[in-house]
Amino acid sequence: MGVTLKQIADLAGVHKSTVDKVIHNRPGVSDARRQQIKKLLEEYGYESNPLAKALNYQKKKMTVAVVMPTVDAMPTLRKGMELVQQDFNSFNIEVVYYKIPFEATEQVPCLEKLPKEDIAGAVVLPIEVPEVARAMQKLKEQKIPVVAINSDLQTEPYMCYVGQDMVQAGQVAARMMGLLLPHGGKLAIISSNNMRAVKQREYSFRESVSALCPRVDVCASMDIVEKPEHAYQQTIAFLQQHPDVQALVITCGCVPDICRAVRETGRDLTILCYERYDEIAQLVKKGEIACTISGDLREQGRLAMRLLFEKLIYEREKRSVQKNYLREVWIFSRPAKACRRIKRRHTFFADFFCKKVLTIHLRFAILAFIIIHK
Repeated sequence: MGVTLKQIADLAGVHKSTVDKVIHNRPGVSDARRQQIKKLLEEYGYESNPLAKALNYQKKKMTVAVVMPTVDAMPTLRKGMELVQQDFNSFNIEVVYYKIPFEATEQVPCLEKLPKEDIAGAVVLPIEVPEVARAMQKLKEQKIPVVAINSDLQTEPYMCYVGQDMVQAGQVAARMMGLLLPHGGKLAIISSNNMRAVKQREYSFRESVSALCPRVDVCASMDIVEKPEHAYQQTIAFLQQHPDVQALVITCGCVPDICRAVRETGRDLTILCYERYDEIAQLVKKGEIACTISGDLREQGRLAMRLLFEKLIYEREKRSVQKNYLREVWIFSRPAKACRRIKRRHTFFADFFCKKVLTIHLRFAILAFIIIHK
């Protein structure tokens, strides 16, 4: 039988809570004492018992933070997280949701205060600015595990990322638009600069549509401020400036507000967007949105929270899986002539998506499913 934590504490002449702090790299121990305990742990071959640790977590309280801007997808992501909270109900874990405006100036101070509030870990939907990346890197350096959700950062200052493969999503969107505009036409892109995922979708779509659909002309684009009224007003002005646009690809949020602007200008546009929450689902059914590509937001929330809980409770961290891409991409479309063409050719999409995904360094085989609303 191996040496116990209490025996290590007796050998070091300290309380076992001090040894526990050293094992889990928590503050409150002098450098000299920390080195002494580390030496004893190594000398006696101490190994923590994951089951004992899990049982211990049932007794003590732990707080996990969820830091997300107030985006349209937040309620659906939260539903998935709450499923995991129910699964781990026997553990004394409190989840605190920080709802902040969609601005880096709000997210940075929120991230910086987490260590002071004794947060054990966090799920973060990061805004793409250097200040946010630095704040997340500091959490990583303080041994606070962070899971990035829905959008990642180029510097990867987190334990892992859970979300859609945005490059592949952009490629699928280009193929879809080729079917929705079989004779070509003028297309505009509405995007934003706040999140890396949004720009990845846009760049991938631009690249793919020019190569695969030469008759589709991307003639205009606009970056919006992702606030409902701003998005609405900007879209009104944009459509007035581009009366010849026949289709819109929306890579960002505020989709219902953009669609409201299209509706009120009386334009009949073919609209493709991303994600599927309640408002978008209704717009698809009404025929205002031709197609939306979803990475299953609820599953993103569920998987992100589960990975974080398992890391904190069982010390279970699969470092080889830095990017946790979801297995399924759902394509929802409206009942129209274009959709009947899509339905007949659905095997093409599955073949295209699988072949492309398997050529890059993903650890999951991704399947594409096409669901047509009848």
